[in-house]
Amino acid sequence: MTKKETMDKIADVFRSGNNFLITSHINPEGDSVGSQLAVYHILEKLGKNAVIVNHDSVPDNLTFLPGAGLVSPDKPDDFNAEVIVMLDCPVKERTGKVCRHIKDDQTVVNIDHHISNELFGDVNWVEPGMSSVGEMIFGLAKNMGMEISKDMAVAIYAAIVTDTGIFTYDNTSPETHRIAAELMTAGANPKNLHDEIFEKKSVHEIRLLGMALTTLQITAGGKIAHISLTRDMLLEEGVDYISTDEFINFPRSIKGVEVAVFFKEYEAADGKVNVSFRSSGEADVNAVASRFGGGGHPRASGCVLECGLEEAREKVLDEVEKAVKALGGDA
Repeated sequence: MTKKETMDKIADVFRSGNNFLITSHINPEGDSVGSQLAVYHILEKLGKNAVIVNHDSVPDNLTFLPGAGLVSPDKPDDFNAEVIVMLDCPVKERTGKVCRHIKDDQTVVNIDHHISNELFGDVNWVEPGMSSVGEMIFGLAKNMGMEISKDMAVAIYAAIVTDTGIFTYDNTSPETHRIAAELMTAGANPKNLHDEIFEKKSVHEIRLLGMALTTLQITAGGKIAHISLTRDMLLEEGVDYISTDEFINFPRSIKGVEVAVFFKEYEAADGKVNVSFRSSGEADVNAVASRFGGGGHPRASGCVLECGLEEAREKVLDEVEKAVKALGGDA
């Protein structure tokens, strides 16, 4: 099936259905939240009933997005979805507790750009070469002949700017910039979005970043750097949930580092550690994350381990060192 045929198939599902549940992965970030809101706006234009249900809350730095208050941790009891729209989620189980709402008689639309996507949907649109799911939703809206409203433009711009590292990652294409220009014309304000997403930090976030950076360790002859955020740190700061998407950028930015790893203990559950990977070179961190049931992109990926922090560090760093050594690193 061609890309155009796949988009047409999704458009048919959107037009023929009535009740939609939109969801994404645990620990949502800009692309997951922005693309969900953009799909909600599309369905709203079509006169459909839609709810957005996520395992975790919208991070503080994204609550300014139009419609962010619509995201809920719970599905309304009286809402029976015919269609599940899963965005930016390579593995169905990565939706967390939302997975229990998915039934065999529902149509699952799977839209993603992770190379590790398991193609679990009834309709699958997976393009690893795209900068973000937000960029894909822009294409879907245009293919459906829809005008991009200001609210939709803001949501999609937020999705793109976060997943491209403010247009600096190698997933940024000339088409990405052309789309960004069109979103600006439709009402997205780059400065306002940048300030809200990247500049307005809470005191808690700055303090926790400082705590995490004190755990910095460099191994493999300077090719691997890792930091950790523990549950005790979160308790000390008195927060239950906080955006930590940018924390991994600090070990990644160290000269000579090929792979950065960020270990984060879950706030409310013992025995779970979220692991984020970034590769600055040729190391395929998607392959590493996949060994632990996770996935993502060759240079940006993640997984969740059900064990203690020390055990997670030992298991993960052993695999990262193997990946670096395979490239000729001194691991």
